[in-house]
Amino acid sequence: MVRLLHTSDIHLGRQFPSLGEKAGEYRHQLLRTFEKIVNLAITERMSLLLISGDLFDTNRLYGLTMGRVLISFRRLETSGIRVCIIPGTHDAYSEDSLYRSLDLPQNVTLFTREHGQRTFEDLDLTIYGMVSQSDSLGESPLKNLSLAQRSKFHVGMAHCSVKRPGIVNSDAMLLDTNEIAGSGLDYLALGHWHSFQDFSRGATAACYSGSPEPLDIDQKGAGNVVLITLQEKGRVEFRPVGVGTKKCASITIDVSPLDSIADIARVVEARADTDLILEATLSGLSRMDYDLDCREIEDMLRGKFFHLRVVDKSRPKLEDVKSLNYPEKTVIGRFLRIMEEKIAAASTQEDRSLCEDALRLGFALLQGRSEVIE
Repeated sequence: MVRLLHTSDIHLGRQFPSLGEKAGEYRHQLLRTFEKIVNLAITERMSLLLISGDLFDTNRLYGLTMGRVLISFRRLETSGIRVCIIPGTHDAYSEDSLYRSLDLPQNVTLFTREHGQRTFEDLDLTIYGMVSQSDSLGESPLKNLSLAQRSKFHVGMAHCSVKRPGIVNSDAMLLDTNEIAGSGLDYLALGHWHSFQDFSRGATAACYSGSPEPLDIDQKGAGNVVLITLQEKGRVEFRPVGVGTKKCASITIDVSPLDSIADIARVVEARADTDLILEATLSGLSRMDYDLDCREIEDMLRGKFFHLRVVDKSRPKLEDVKSLNYPEKTVIGRFLRIMEEKIAAASTQEDRSLCEDALRLGFALLQGRSEVIE
């Protein structure tokens, strides 16, 4: 019996500019989660830790992060656990690859185009690291796969996309699901996609582990690693295990029935979670008797979320936008009068609706609410 832990797409060093002042804290969270994965491998007494690409978000990464990664690898070495890594797209094995200067411990195997497989005699297992060339496009990671006959178990590692007609048709490495069943592999550890997904075919188990922490606001299925047990030839067990601490979500709030900023804030606050990165989009027709200020809502709820972004895509109610409320010599006042004349002169309902939309959008833009334009 051989036990493996599969992870990928950790993206250590990612900048997260959209998180503002929380970006640095989230970068540290990725590092803590990586160390949590290492602890899990030790606790579960794994034979191997597989990292299927994009351990790092960039090849220009130094200092504290690199030091802590090497310390983690040495902890695994002390526990008798080997590590297998393939470069991904962000930490590609290029001329400036950080892997070329990294002093990896003896327990770590880095796969490259020149060094594509390693046999672990004590485990009766061969690992195949399928690494793309920088100038390749659409190449199958299984193209030149040749299994070592002396091993009982065969495990592949690939950082690639799975071909999905009409959805995913091209990438540096592209895998057809029909190839999985005929590969002869017991398990294929996939990386590149950030959510856990099962692409097992035939006698070959194949999974994307996904990123251990979510990396995008609309990402679902992140936060896992995969624990694999090779019981015997033809019998592979695997399961995703949650390791992530943060969640991402996006919601849309219709502000039409809400009477104040406080009402809107209460709706957002109902989702309060200090581990949640939330994007709340305001839609519908807003009332004119309060000024819709997204920053005010974010400030009111500061500390209720890990990070909150409020986006205003609402529009003012047309009946509340009247030129009489704005002096004629102001820009807004003059704009409203021109548009009211155009609406009154519209000969068809289609023209009238178009002019009304122009009035709403123009009024919002003149108030500084650029988010209403998509």
